[in-house]
Amino acid sequence: MSTADRLLWRTSSYSGNGEGCVDVAPAADRVFVRHAKHHDHGIIEFSAAQWSTFVREARRGLASANGAAMVSKDGADTLVASAHVQLRFNEVEWTAFLAGADDGEFDFHSAAAK
Repeated sequence: MSTADRLLWRTSSYSGNGEGCVDVAPAADRVFVRHAKHHDHGIIEFSAAQWSTFVREARRGLASANGAAMVSKDGADTLVASAHVQLRFNEVEWTAFLAGADDGEFDFHSAAAK
């Protein structure tokens, strides 16, 4: 059993049934991201600080400065890429992630920091 198999993966509540989406798994001091339908495309790992910055950048459409992954556009698709992994999300998938982020669904470490 791999580390990924032991994580509690979740998607945004805005994701449709059976749709692909940004799959997110919080851990003690890390957050992992993969594509919900394409697990074989890899996993991007963020520290707690990098994750908070990533979510803020994504929500605001800011340039990536989180140190873990760059976000870019390829037509209507959004690419999230680390040094070794590139994940591609279509417009519906990325919009669902952003809506969940706007609602605080991915603010995993902010409660622990208080």
